Amino acid sequence: MKLLINSLIISCLPILLLAQSTPVAPGRLTATVHPGIELFTVVQLLAGKYPMPNKSAYAKEVETYFTPYANHPAVQQARQLKKVYSDLPELGYCFDNFPDIRIHYPEQANWYAMNGKDTIQAYMRLCKQFYEDTHFWNFFQKHRADYAAWAKPVEENFARQGLVVKLDSFYRTQTKAANWTICLDPLNSWGAHAIMPKTLNPRYADYVVYNVGFFNRESTDAGVPVFDIGAESVNVVWHEGNHIYTNALQKKYAADIEQLSYLFNKGDQGMNRNNISTWKHCFDENLVRGIVIALFRQHRSPKETRKQAAQEIVSDFQYAGDIADVISAKYTGQTTYRNFEQFFPEILTYLAQKYPTAERTNR
Repeated sequence: MKLLINSLIISCLPILLLAQSTPVAPGRLTATVHPGIELFTVVQLLAGKYPMPNKSAYAKEVETYFTPYANHPAVQQARQLKKVYSDLPELGYCFDNFPDIRIHYPEQANWYAMNGKDTIQAYMRLCKQFYEDTHFWNFFQKHRADYAAWAKPVEENFARQGLVVKLDSFYRTQTKAANWTICLDPLNSWGAHAIMPKTLNPRYADYVVYNVGFFNRESTDAGVPVFDIGAESVNVVWHEGNHIYTNALQKKYAADIEQLSYLFNKGDQGMNRNNISTWKHCFDENLVRGIVIALFRQHRSPKETRKQAAQEIVSDFQYAGDIADVISAKYTGQTTYRNFEQFFPEILTYLAQKYPTAERTNR
């Protein structure tokens, strides 16, 4: 299961405010209330299987509108599920083509293992029925202006930081590999977390989704939800985005990466703590974190960069600093390589030379 408040990955990063003229690439990063997430959340709330939201005028309207459907078959099914957690509404990403919902059933999902594949798929169909029986789309449309108002300051914050533009610039390619959605979750009082949409619905394979709730416990029934992604903003774009940007490269050079597998210490407590059990996974995380350090060197202060690099050491990603070093020395600000794809083999060469096979017994 995903961790609670501010649990995306491991590090916690400060915000960088850039010139206000720095834009987010149009359509690449959006903040929005996702109708599928909202639908599944409402069903769980009615079933008593979801933490109560913090007070707001919106939460009050949800309660008033949907309480008459508290015994709908979807709600009854939610009550009967064996294992129900607060992030189960991520199943909303299996729904698309709103308002005429189409369901995509994932091939694999943790929810299948917890409750049974047939049970979860039946629950998804019942939630679609709930959507139709309650005229959910009418309620959702009624609040479009609210959703847009909540999203505006979040999108403006990302625009000021220019994180997407800087990530694109790092790779020096015209191919736009990723899109980002900041999923505003007004009924979520419990935590912020990443959603892996590519495992739920192939339509979202190139999307990074970060779900953030409304956490003001002092709010009132007349209040308006406010969403602050705060320190996670850099991590959302740079860390998660790099996973998508480097995925094809890691597949292309899989055999070369595997030749460095002697660098992986399977018994290392840090790897166990990070739930990393393969060299492939270990390299992926070190690569992404190394790129983030290199980006910090370009766009953040020396103090912030040192803190970020130190965090990776504390978190036991011991090759991230090495990867950042070779990027800074041979790629950043250099013209030798046309783009990062052309440069990538240099990283593997550097690691092999710094940690030769002969040192394997010392690792």
